[in-house]
Amino acid sequence: MSRAALLVDTGAIFGSQMIQTLSEMFKRSRAFTLALILILSSFASFAQTATPAQRPEAPPYSWPRSHDYDVMHYRIALSFDWSNDSIAGETTVTLRPMKSNLKEIELDAGDMKINSVHLASGPTLKFRYVDNEKLFVALDKDYPAGTELHIAINYAATPKKGLTFIKPTPEDPSRPYQIWSQGESEDNHYWFPCYDYPNDKATTELIATVDENLQVISNGSLVEVQTDAAKKTRTYHWKMDRPYSSYLVSIIVGQFAEIKKQYKTVPVVSYVYADKVNDARLSLGKIDQMVAFFSKRLGFDFPYPKYAQTTVRDFGGGMENITATTLTDTAVHDARAHLDVSSDGLISHELGHSWFGDLLTCRDWGELWLNESFATLMGALWTEHDLGRDDYLYEMFQNQDAYFQAWAQGTRRPIVTKRYSDPDSLFDTYAYPRGGAVLNMLRFTLGEELFWKAMKHYLEKNQWQNVETQQLVIAIEEATGQNLQWFFDEWVYKMGHPEFEISSSYDEKTHSLRLTVKQTQKPDDARPWFESPEFFTMPVDIAVTTASGEKIHRVMIDAKEKEFTFPVDSKPLIVNFDRGNYIIKQVKFDRSDDEIAYQLLHDSDVMGRIRAAIELKEHHNDAAAKALSQAAQTDKFWGVRIEAVKSLAGFKSDASRASLIEATKDTDSRIRREAIKALAEFKDAKLAGLFTKIINTDQSYFAVAEAERALGATGAPQAFEVLVSALKMDSWQETIRAGALNGLALLKDPRAFELGVKYAAPGNAVNLRGAALLLIAEVGKENRRALEILLAAMKERSLQVRLAAAQALGTLGDAKAIPLLEELSKAADVPEFLRRQIAQIIEQIKNPKKDEKKN
Repeated sequence: MSRAALLVDTGAIFGSQMIQTLSEMFKRSRAFTLALILILSSFASFAQTATPAQRPEAPPYSWPRSHDYDVMHYRIALSFDWSNDSIAGETTVTLRPMKSNLKEIELDAGDMKINSVHLASGPTLKFRYVDNEKLFVALDKDYPAGTELHIAINYAATPKKGLTFIKPTPEDPSRPYQIWSQGESEDNHYWFPCYDYPNDKATTELIATVDENLQVISNGSLVEVQTDAAKKTRTYHWKMDRPYSSYLVSIIVGQFAEIKKQYKTVPVVSYVYADKVNDARLSLGKIDQMVAFFSKRLGFDFPYPKYAQTTVRDFGGGMENITATTLTDTAVHDARAHLDVSSDGLISHELGHSWFGDLLTCRDWGELWLNESFATLMGALWTEHDLGRDDYLYEMFQNQDAYFQAWAQGTRRPIVTKRYSDPDSLFDTYAYPRGGAVLNMLRFTLGEELFWKAMKHYLEKNQWQNVETQQLVIAIEEATGQNLQWFFDEWVYKMGHPEFEISSSYDEKTHSLRLTVKQTQKPDDARPWFESPEFFTMPVDIAVTTASGEKIHRVMIDAKEKEFTFPVDSKPLIVNFDRGNYIIKQVKFDRSDDEIAYQLLHDSDVMGRIRAAIELKEHHNDAAAKALSQAAQTDKFWGVRIEAVKSLAGFKSDASRASLIEATKDTDSRIRREAIKALAEFKDAKLAGLFTKIINTDQSYFAVAEAERALGATGAPQAFEVLVSALKMDSWQETIRAGALNGLALLKDPRAFELGVKYAAPGNAVNLRGAALLLIAEVGKENRRALEILLAAMKERSLQVRLAAAQALGTLGDAKAIPLLEELSKAADVPEFLRRQIAQIIEQIKNPKKDEKKN
């Protein structure tokens, strides 16, 4: 599923808690959209801090699913009823019993009306349909194991999951006519009967009849398109002749233009809206280069007859349906948005699944990292290839940071586990950033030559098969001779990370540096069912810089406490533990402010400079401020500059303020945005002129939006008129108008109430409505209409609007909203992490004073 590239690039507009929860949602790519991200981002700065996690309960064991037959092929024939969002179909399942005398076949079929079941050769078969979920088909006689059977199920369904109809609505008449599927983890059986679990692979063909003005895109190759002029329909026939797991079966119906590229003889096609072709060439234009790069890097050529990626409405990020990736239509952006937004991370992640997830597929969901962590690594590899090594290392640092945030909030488990209650819950930090960071460690441990040799062997040996982690371990040993069971035992099968305490001393007489490294982490007693290592084992590079230059020493950490001695020619200027920041770890290294500041300004390792910038955040003194200011202005890598700006934001001094103002002139919009965000915390009316200038001149949509929020926070007299004027500006995904509404909410001027009413009305963009609903809550606390408007929004069909209204009701603080909030938290289309968010909103309304103290 999707890499959160768009979220990463727009991260500066999110509140910290909402960043974490939404980033995990977006990476998972459930049926949510970037529109939801933008709605919530418009008021995320108002979100409440998460309440401490309660002591967890032991999750149940979820063993891989057993089955009595092997599916060979699915033939899916469909037609659609747009007026009822329903389908009529016949799926023929070709299978072979694994044992003789099998009496009954169990298939997954959710919320269907089963009309008939028969063998393709003719005989009708008896069936039982249980709990609207399971179809049990009685065989007409005993068949020997291995006999090929063709069972045809005729059915109708109005899918609540798995298949989504998109149509114009009174609230949004611009919506296109589309249908798209989303099968992961186990939702495809709501639109065709199947064995809906990853540990069985089959070939497919899909035949779909649609109106003549619509297209059908599916897996594999297009066999034919038949036109019925009398009925004004077209029937598309797609066929995939290599086996794959059922959750990857895909169908998309809609109107699209094709952007055709090619890798060798393989068509590489992007399906986009006709009026977005030019923007799509910019946003999606590197896809053929990615196919070529991944094929070469892995030593395993792209293994399919085509690669397609299709953009659709209301889709959450991306989904790697084999040969037919689905993408959110917000992956397409204009040239001005391109200053801040890149879809490359999303696209490369989904393409990476072509090898890891599609060609090789996890045998059960507890092994999900073999799909998602590898795709996360593949996305980072494209970053490394396209942008350089520093960007790759910074991306891995961000992966580690996402893991540490989840750990601090109580989300704790091994990467591979058989203990979970719901497979959807596994699409989390461990499957994506934590797993990606562990693979980066594996790459470091093996070295470039052996790592890529092992990956090539792993792919070749297991192609078209389901896999478990132990097959990866074995493949590494077979390819390299290295038994890395210790690595997987500690970093994959167990949970946690090392907490290092490091001390150093320099002996001038012997010209030696002594380094003592202790691991101080403790097991998590609240989760005894998940084991933690006594200590973590890893090679580590220790870089020592003296006046004569840098020397790198590789050592092995393989005990709770280790001592190392290194010869040096003079007193060390920098001691960089874990050069490159490969190890997932927390470090306490007692050093002086001057030593850290020197590292920030002089370390040749970009990660050493980044870690120094972050460490100086807690050192509120002149040396730290001076070094951070210099780094924010002069460091050659944008990641160092942005971390220096983030650290400066906490100083709140005249000197830091001057440096932040200078940072608003940076050529990189990411640094400008972070500087504006930091200056907003001063809430100084004297900065209103600066923010106004940025609103009127900056080319970045997101810098303008950040300046609008900052201007509102100043409370300056001219802020109202400037922000109202900004509402006239058009922008990608209404970024600027939403920012102006945010600024008005922070300004808390009652004159803005009617503007909130205007933009909260149906017919406006969903994310704009979210910002307007918050504005109504902020400026309408004494206005009786505010509660009426927010409660009405809570009753709309759109989940995005309901969630926006829920956040606004939390801000309004009226207890009359609690029953509707409780009803929303129980809705079937609300995922678990958003239920927790709604619970926090309810608590906020019930205990406002307590919540104010927390904030």
